[in-house]
Amino acid sequence: MKKLLLVLAVLGPQLGAHAGDDAAVAAQRARIAAERGQAEAVFREQEKACHGRFAVNDCLAAAKAQRRQVLADLRRQEVSLNDAQRKRRAAEHLRDLEQRSSPQKQQQRAQESASSQTDRQQREASAAREQADRAADAASAPARAARRQEKVERRRAQQDAARSERAEQAAGNARKQQERLAEAEKRKASREKRLAERKKPPARPLPPAP
Repeated sequence: MKKLLLVLAVLGPQLGAHAGDDAAVAAQRARIAAERGQAEAVFREQEKACHGRFAVNDCLAAAKAQRRQVLADLRRQEVSLNDAQRKRRAAEHLRDLEQRSSPQKQQQRAQESASSQTDRQQREASAAREQADRAADAASAPARAARRQEKVERRRAQQDAARSERAEQAAGNARKQQERLAEAEKRKASREKRLAERKKPPARPLPPAP
């Protein structure tokens, strides 16, 4: 009876920790699923917006790249979560085997688990902060992509306006050059006419009256 009470006393905190771990894993899976759905919704909105822009293909490529990045990061988180869960279950299975075979090892394992609980909580808190940061970055990524696309389109519009202005200036310069050439030709013709008139021989006098 005493041995049974000792086993229950040692296993009690571990069973509670296991339940907490399962709840944390379920919460993480729900978060990943929600972020994946959000990424798909953001992509659909970006895709609609891209069809109204000048550079549709570039906009769609940027939106797809952003979606791939977010989904790949969520997939990495999911794989890491699965690996951690498998390792935890394997460790729990091994621990159960050791606990069944040796009450002394069971007690030692419980003491080690209690001493490492603070470290594990700190790691989980750090991982939660990193996940929150990644979620914030993913939420702000569409706005950054839209600002980049707007900047590209504004630069293209400025370049088109500059080209149009240069073309107009070139046409105006050509027109002025033609006008100057025509004026020069006109002055030359007038000058040649005056010179020709000066060189004309004087008119012969009229014959005397009879």
